[in-house]
Amino acid sequence: MATNGANAGNDGNEGTATPTSVRINMTERMKRWEGKVAVVTGASGAIGGAIAKELVKAGMIVCALSRRRDKVEKLRASLFDVAGNLNCVECDITEEEDVKHAFGWIANTYGGVDMLVNNAGVITKCLLTEKNNTRDLYTTMETNIIGLCLCTREAVKSMKSRDFKGHIININSIFGHKVHQAVPGTRPLNGMYPASKYAVTAITECIRQELIYLDSGCKVTSISPGLVEGDILSTVSANENEIVKYMPKLKPEDVAEAVLYAITTPDNVQIHDLVIKPMGEFL
Repeated sequence: MATNGANAGNDGNEGTATPTSVRINMTERMKRWEGKVAVVTGASGAIGGAIAKELVKAGMIVCALSRRRDKVEKLRASLFDVAGNLNCVECDITEEEDVKHAFGWIANTYGGVDMLVNNAGVITKCLLTEKNNTRDLYTTMETNIIGLCLCTREAVKSMKSRDFKGHIININSIFGHKVHQAVPGTRPLNGMYPASKYAVTAITECIRQELIYLDSGCKVTSISPGLVEGDILSTVSANENEIVKYMPKLKPEDVAEAVLYAITTPDNVQIHDLVIKPMGEFL
């Protein structure tokens, strides 16, 4: 990666040079992650797949935790002439033993985890006040919150045991910062989803404080996109609300690029909370 330096100018004081601005591009900074191991949950989805693809292209060993091996295998088959490699590790992140087994396999195979991207998430159609919604409520919280925490726990343990200053990325949502206003007379689309994403916003800060307490040197970042083409929020909402089809949307690759930005900051910089909106968003 090239380092571009600004030419030193003369401000009229002979022998006094103006400060040189040094900018290092993302490709150069990504070299730190070459050969390192990244866990990406929910890699069978649009956003997770885009993130996994970019990390593999950057030379990382990506272990995709997913219940859908077929979709991950399809993604792997599409990767040609890339520096890294993609593995599918079948795992239900809501099951503690599954998570322990997955991280144990990664440790035995590659030595440990250097980066975690908590991307897996679900959204259900049920209202909070709807009858017979108990299973849907638990599913949302178990996946979006408990699963995230289980994976984070195992990743931090791996990073700390090897004294590696890794990075945890939580793929949050704009709904982790605001609740979409339902049009009067129409069925609300929120349910438990915003509550689970607000929790991710709080959990990210709690993790940051714990990483400092542990003197781990690890970073944690919450990335909150608006609507994204092909993601669960856009897909489910579009089926329930016609206007969602016409709302501006990000591309999955936009979120992947945000991840690359967050993980390539200098050692003294941590992107804590990054909100990304499509141009013209009117949520």
